Amino acid sequence: MRAVIDIGTNSVRLLVAEIVAGQVQPLIRATQITRIGQGVDASRRLQKDAMERTLRTLENFANQTPPGVPVQVLATSAVRDAVNKDEFVHLVAERTSLELRVLTGAEEAELSFRGAVLALQTRDLSYPVTVVDIGGGSTEIYTGDAQGNLLGGGSVQVGAVRMLERFITSHPILETERQAMEQEIVELVTPLVQDNLQYGPQTLVVVGGTATTLASILQELTCFDYDKVGGFAFSLKQLVDLYGKLGRLSLQERQQIPTLQAGREDVIISGTSILVQVTELLGFDRLIVSIGDLLYGSLVLPVDVGK
Repeated sequence: MRAVIDIGTNSVRLLVAEIVAGQVQPLIRATQITRIGQGVDASRRLQKDAMERTLRTLENFANQTPPGVPVQVLATSAVRDAVNKDEFVHLVAERTSLELRVLTGAEEAELSFRGAVLALQTRDLSYPVTVVDIGGGSTEIYTGDAQGNLLGGGSVQVGAVRMLERFITSHPILETERQAMEQEIVELVTPLVQDNLQYGPQTLVVVGGTATTLASILQELTCFDYDKVGGFAFSLKQLVDLYGKLGRLSLQERQQIPTLQAGREDVIISGTSILVQVTELLGFDRLIVSIGDLLYGSLVLPVDVGK
């Protein structure tokens, strides 16, 4: 049995699982939105209240982990970008006795790719596969072949929280703000998309909170169901239509959507916008959702992956 905690820009996630014949069998899952990346895009610093929210969640998750189970703690974009990340690493060790590993963008992308494909092993995927992981602070796009070889890709500083803070001031979203956000997303992700396109990807797999939330909404689920979300496929048209619908709703109206996790009602628009632009630039009209990402990848790959 192993455990991994991922400190993302928007949320902290726990996965405790057994690894059987290279397969991840989840036993305990938990997610808490703490938004440690609040204000990092502008200030390059982790805010004290955001760190405290995250530390309390880490303490809670550590208590949920069965005694004696080894725990990896990983951090991604927000902590990676912050000039005071060493302070937070020290606080994590002081409060929880856990060692925090801050992933590079390349490590995050590789773990996300491995985990995404691993969780879809029973599906008949056409290779090469491109995996898109939309986080709060960054987006990872990586392409690999049927043998698990990574062909190319990486990470770009485009994330749901980052775009929200840069462009969106009201809900429903203003048309001028939507257009400005989309233009910046396209400008920033295009080089990474072009890098992946040279490998001729045949399948697009998406992971992360934006993707799983959209899959739940499209299926009109009343509660989140990993079995129904994992492997769910939908079209670009469905994605674009939902993007428009969500953008026309107020925060209060979005809060009425059963599977839209509290605290995600503002970032869902920017996250969906990133997914729309990336899908269109990659030239796909169909997406497959995987519930595996860097959590799965980190449990089956060495912790020094990417070095």
